[in-house]
Order: sequence, then C-alpha cells, then structure tokens
Amino acid sequence: MSLGAIVEAVIACRDVGASATFHTKAFGLDLLELDGSKALLGVEGVGTGRIRLVQGTEAPDPKLWDIGPRLLGMYSRDLERTTRLIDEAGGRSREVVTYPYGAASLTEAVALGPDGVWWTLPQAGAGHRPSPALEGDPGRLHGELHTAVIVPSDHDAALDFFTTGGGLKVLFDGEMSGPPFDRLTGMPADASLRLSFLVSADQAPARFEIMSFTGVDAADLSDRPLGLRRVVFAADDPAATAAALERHGGERLGELLLRGPAGLEIELTGAPA
Repeated sequence: MSLGAIVEAVIACRDVGASATFHTKAFGLDLLELDGSKALLGVEGVGTGRIRLVQGTEAPDPKLWDIGPRLLGMYSRDLERTTRLIDEAGGRSREVVTYPYGAASLTEAVALGPDGVWWTLPQAGAGHRPSPALEGDPGRLHGELHTAVIVPSDHDAALDFFTTGGGLKVLFDGEMSGPPFDRLTGMPADASLRLSFLVSADQAPARFEIMSFTGVDAADLSDRPLGLRRVVFAADDPAATAAALERHGGERLGELLLRGPAGLEIELTGAPA
C-alpha cells in the first residue's frame, strides 16, 4: 500500500474563469471540463498531472516560504519562452537560474500565478523524470503537472508522514543556500532551504516535494482558503493507504480524504485509466 502518481491538484480560485484562462495561456493546458464554478485542466489523453479549479474565498498572496500547500511544478523545454508567457498571462516570473543539484545541475525558474500559487519550472532535459505529455509530443513546450510542494512547520515529521505512512521514496534530500537560490526564490541572502524530493516506488509521473526554510519570516498560512488546497493521489489500495496515513498523524475528513502536513488535503483514488 503506497501513494502513486498525482492525479489532480485542486486550486481554490478568486475567479475560476480567469484562472482557467491563465493556465491555458501560460502553460498550454487543455480545458477538459468547465462547469460554472469548477474547471478541470490537463493534457488531453494524459490521465495524471491535472489541475482542478474550484471557487475559493479572498485572501492575501503568500510568500513562497509561508507555511502551507505552496507550489506546483511543470517542466518546460524553453524557460525564456515560458516565463514570457506567464508574464503575458498576468503572472510574475523570477529570473531563470542554473544551480548545482546533487552531482549535476538544474536550470529552473519560479513564478507567482493567480490565487497565490507559486510555480516551480525546471528545464526539461535528457534526465528529467517521466512526463507522458512531453514524451508523447516532441514539439510540446510544457508537460503536465510535474510536482506539488508543501512548506510544513516540521520538515522531518512531514517527511515521515509521506514516506513511512504514504510509502513514497526519497530521491533527493538536501540543504540549499547561496546566490543562485536567493535569486531563484527571493529569500534573504543569509537564509537557506531544505528540499526533499519524493517519488512513488515506480517513479510514476507527477511527484511530491517538501520544502522548508530557515532565516526567513514565515507566516502559518496552512488554513489559507485560496490557492493549492488538495492533492489527489492514486494508490494501489486507497483504503489501506488512508488508514496508514491516519496512523501517522493524518486527520480523517472522509473515507478516502485526510488532512496532512501543512494543512494539505489528501484524497486517495484508484489507479488512473
């Protein structure tokens, strides 16, 4: 029993229609469903990495390091073009930065989209994790949703929740600091961040990250009624996985729905078609 691919990320919006327009213009996502106060976006034919938009309640935009469900991520084949599209669609992108990542390097940009959702945008390359959208279309600029990221108050407890309770595997766990990361995130020069990158046992498309910061003034916005609120995970045994997450501190909200670290709602479903 373990968590698998991220099927959907649920964003509470100020204006569902305006948010849907942003995501189609900035990332080229397909509008799969639209029903008044709800919309579903993704890549046609790809059953994971989708974004569901629902109506939310007004709230100020968060800083990237504020506690809560905080970022979503998407691969790009051309970051200069991606950041231009984000800005033209009404977002605010930061500069493209290349930094050391383990034994290799990674080129990435960060941007703030509507509803206070921050975006992490890594450059797609030969070593990127599986992306059915990119692999299915060599000319496509963006993949489907690549990752969801939380900023918890207790990094180690959140890591235990998703690994021991959820069965995810740690692919990378390390501290990052210095000028490249200051420019990437906007954090103060004397601050640092810790990143844990988690994958399912089969490294299914769409993964999960835990990020925490030191040396910053962070507010607890785990109950913020706008922005990223829920992640829908595929699970080989949803009921057993829900029980395991509850044993490791999850708050049961429904049969297959829990609240986990950073206030993130976690919904479990069977394997996507």
